[in-house]
This record gives sequence, C-alpha cells and structure tokens, in this order.
Amino acid sequence: PDNSSTFKTHNKKFSITYGSGNTSGISATDTFNIAGFTIKNQTFGLSDVVSSDFADSPFDGILGLALDSLSSLHAKTPFQNLIDHGDVKSPVFSFVLGSLQDGTNRTGNELIFGGIDPKYSDSISYNRLDIGNGFWQIVMDDALVNGSSLGLEGKSAIIDTGTTLVIVPPQDAELVHSRIPGAQNSDGTYLIPTDTTAVVSLTFGGVTYNIKTEHLVVDDAGNGLSVSGIQGGSVTGSDDVWLVGDVFLKNVCSVYDVKNRAVGFAPL
Repeated sequence: PDNSSTFKTHNKKFSITYGSGNTSGISATDTFNIAGFTIKNQTFGLSDVVSSDFADSPFDGILGLALDSLSSLHAKTPFQNLIDHGDVKSPVFSFVLGSLQDGTNRTGNELIFGGIDPKYSDSISYNRLDIGNGFWQIVMDDALVNGSSLGLEGKSAIIDTGTTLVIVPPQDAELVHSRIPGAQNSDGTYLIPTDTTAVVSLTFGGVTYNIKTEHLVVDDAGNGLSVSGIQGGSVTGSDDVWLVGDVFLKNVCSVYDVKNRAVGFAPL
C-alpha cells in the first residue's frame, strides 16, 4: 500500500472461505490496470491472513468473476465496473483454457473481457442461470459415461474456472465411477486406470460435451492408477449441485454473459 498514491482503506474487515482455503484482512480501493483497461476506485480485499492452502501458490491473489451478489466485500466486481463505465464492447467474458497434456497450456490460454474468440463465437450454445445466488449456476440435463446415460435428473452445475476438478455429490461420484472399468475408491479418493479410455460427458441445454480422457486423468497414484478428475464432495450441502471446474472447462470455450445471466459453451 505504501507504494501506491491512489490506495485507500477504511480498515473494514473481510473474510472469505473458499472450497479450499480461506483468507481475511481489510477491504481497500485502488486503481487497477488489467488487460489494457484502467479501473479507478476498485474495491478489493487486502489479505494479511491466508490459510496454508495458499502459502506456496504461484499467484498473488484471486480475481473474482462471479456476479456482484456473491461478493464478500459487498462491492462491484472488476468486470461489472468495466461494463458500468462502458469500457467493454459486450457484457461478456470468455475463457479458453490450454492443457499441459496437449501442449496448449502456454499458447492456448485466453481470457477475453468483452468478447468471444471468433473461432468459437458462432458455435456457442447458451444456458440461462437457474438461480440468483451469484454463482454461474445452470441446469445440468444429464451425465454420460462412454455414451451411456446415468439417468440424472434435477441436477444443476456451478461453472467455475477457479476449481480444478469436477466435484459432485458422493452418490453421483460412485455412480460415475461404477461405469468406468477398473475405477477404485481409495479412502474417499477415486482412482482410475492411467490408460483408461473412458469418456465422461455432460449435457447442458440438450447439448452433450465430452471430457477428453487425458483431462479425466489427473495425478499419477502408482500401480497403473491415477487420481480421477471427478471426485465426491458436498459443495453447497445439496445432493443436486455439481461443481464443474477445469477438468470439464478445458474441453470448451466458455462464455459468461452478465447482462443476460447466461453461460455458453462451444466445443473446442
């Protein structure tokens, strides 16, 4: 803070608990420069306490891209400020996530503020948000393993680039892995054969999107097994909510429409 002539704070305390980890400190404002945009008086959290989950993280902070209503600081997000100030051509942002497995982890990563990569813009299928809780939460029609439906009904999915895996209710995790030959539950962690050919797919808005097998295989667990990219856990305390992270999102261009409250996907 001492290095910024535009830094301000009223020393109002904040704390945030994430799916993994927590942080606390005081709220502040400053001028943000990001992707060629300048945002004056942007509210942010200045952390002086972080849990061990973040102690060795290679990043300096978390840029919240959910909707304003989810803000622990009760403030506008940077992207909402860009919209309000007329700085973006369109009230959408979009991601293409590169992959270490296919060599695009450095060349294939994109975050576009105010637009969509033209390669995918004509192929986007949109899904309206099904609840107004501030998450990018949409109805999920079903999930499939090797093209065979799991018969899921009444499910919704929180779409979150800040989550690595796909975290699903425990009974759904068991169902998914019961269809993957050689899958095991090791003390609550699902393992799958490293050489599996299983294809897990998710269906949104009547469109089915495949998770590449190489994205389903996460970390080597030895003995020919790897940690599965789909794990069981309670996200919101509901048995009907999936938390859909990068294991899925690396397979699509994902678009987040603030004005129309919708999430769109196009297969890569």
